[in-house]
This record gives sequence, C-alpha cells and structure tokens, in this order.
Amino acid sequence: MSDKNYLLISDDGPGFHTIEGEGEYIGCPSVFMRLFGCNLTCKGWASPDSPWGCDSFISWSKKNKYTFDQMFEFYEKNNFIEKLQRGDIWKITGGEPMLRQEPLLNFVQAFWDRYKFLPRIDFETNGSILPEKEWVEKYYATFTTSPKLSSNGDSKEKRYNLETLRFHVANRSCFKFVVKSKEDIQELFTDYINHPLLMIPRNRVWIMVCAGSRQEHIENAEEIAEMCKLYGFKMSPRLHLMVWDKALKV
Repeated sequence: MSDKNYLLISDDGPGFHTIEGEGEYIGCPSVFMRLFGCNLTCKGWASPDSPWGCDSFISWSKKNKYTFDQMFEFYEKNNFIEKLQRGDIWKITGGEPMLRQEPLLNFVQAFWDRYKFLPRIDFETNGSILPEKEWVEKYYATFTTSPKLSSNGDSKEKRYNLETLRFHVANRSCFKFVVKSKEDIQELFTDYINHPLLMIPRNRVWIMVCAGSRQEHIENAEEIAEMCKLYGFKMSPRLHLMVWDKALKV
C-alpha cells in the first residue's frame, strides 16, 4: 500500500457527524475526520476526568489504516457526502492533522475527482507545523488554531513555531487557547498578542476552559468567563462536554 493513498485514522473510525463544540464555528453541523498521531502530549492538563491530559487521547491510542476507497465507502454509507454537499463543515482534526499532509492533500483531491464539489474544510491544529500552501490557495481551507501555552507540559521548542503562527495570523485563523490561570493569560499577551513579530488580533482570540468532563467544565467555566470579561476575549465553552459529557464520536 503506497504511503500516498491511505490515511492513518484514530480509533474514532473513518468519521462521525456531530456539532462543532469549540471555537469560531461552535454549534455548526460538521463531519469530523480524526487523524492519528500528535507531536505534543498536553500532559500538563491531566485531571481526574482526563488523566492523559490530552482531550482527544483516542487520536494516539490506536492507529488504523484506511484506503481512500474505504473512506469513500464509509462516507457514502453514512450519508456524509450529502451532509457536506449541503454545507456542513468537513472538520479535519487529530491529534495533529498537519503531520502527514501529502496523503491528506491526495485524499481531498480524490474527493473532488469523485464527487465534483469541494466541501467546506476547517482544520483543528495546534499551530506548530506549517500547512502546505495548497490548503488555502487551492482548497480554501480555514484553520481553528489551538496553540499550547506552557501549562500544557510540552517544551516551548516543540509547541511554539513563529513561522506557522504568522501564517495563521495572515490567514485570519481562529486562535483558541486553553487557559487554567492568570499566569496563562500573561503568557498569552507576552508570546502571542504583544509579540512584535506576531501581534495576534484580540478579536481573533477565543479562551477555553480546561476540562475533561461536564462536571469539570461547570466547576471551571465561571473563572474563565470572568477573565474574558476582564481582558476582552471571546469565550469558547466546550459544547460537546456540556451536551454529551465524555462520550466519544458524538
């Protein structure tokens, strides 16, 4: 099997239909495709209800290979093509979906060749790997970019890529930050908003609760809401936790 004609998919399976739970497109019907693997751990965000730290641990717990034809068969069987054709977002996430971009670009081109329309693509990315220019120039993709602050537990060398962040500023990506404390807010200003080579516009920033369950979200949301009021940021709840709690593939 050529490396160029298959995808590495998480244990979520080839896809699922849900409502976007975070960031700029919260509430939008979406077809999720969760790719396997991530270059970060987010171990610093471990909690009783999220012991791995990462809120999508399923993206690295088990790796599955799917050919393009297997993906298309699944999409057709579950009426995903019709949902994408009517305008539902095609949410490509992980893990980190920028890890294997060549086969992913090939898959989107194969989708176009087969179905003769281009879905509305939005990536969920941690902002540490530079996207190929085709995503914007050819496929008009947008990016929900979730850079990790130092509280996530990974080194700055791994999680902070100025060139990639500048790409996202230039393309007016949504910037979504998980915040646990006022120290995180100070870091957000220093490394992102007031950085002279970056200068992320405040109106493109969403602050999100650090939570692994509905109960943790309820316990932590008020503090984050008060921070958003104080500093003038948008707040992103984790809608999927509030609706479905810790359920997967919803």
